[in-house]
Amino acid sequence: MLYTKLNPVGIDLQIQRAQIYLHDKLEIAFNCEISAYGRAYKDNNNGSIKPLAYIGDGEYKELLTNDKINGLHYFFIENDEATVLSRTCMSDNEVDIIFIVDDLSKVKGSITHYADEEIKEEIKSYLRGFFEVISVTKGEEALNGFDISQLQFIYPYFVFKLKVLIKEY
Repeated sequence: MLYTKLNPVGIDLQIQRAQIYLHDKLEIAFNCEISAYGRAYKDNNNGSIKPLAYIGDGEYKELLTNDKINGLHYFFIENDEATVLSRTCMSDNEVDIIFIVDDLSKVKGSITHYADEEIKEEIKSYLRGFFEVISVTKGEEALNGFDISQLQFIYPYFVFKLKVLIKEY
């Protein structure tokens, strides 16, 4: 499922272009369910911080504990501070793209070992034309800052985060 905004502007336009492209590539490459969300929002509910995606009609979806996906879902978290380029209306900003693979065996079923590197590297290759990938974080640290108390980081579950730089938007 692809969740997009109508008439995105600013950083949302750059994110949505990559979101749609990546969704299309992953649907071809992986034989599993894929849910693609744009920019998610950090919700602090009594000290429990979780990412929420707006899905329309005034409704949000919590993205960390979605057990209905038999494959992969991803979303974007914008850095709270952007650099404004002098003498322009343009900005640069770092954005985290968080990938949650709920079941590795559904994503890369033909690989019998823990296919984390294969998945990560394939996704990185698709993003090369959009953003500069600054760093990769795997496992619990990929969700640093969010409430992960309900998650178990064991096979077939896999999480990683790509920190990218979105320039001149």
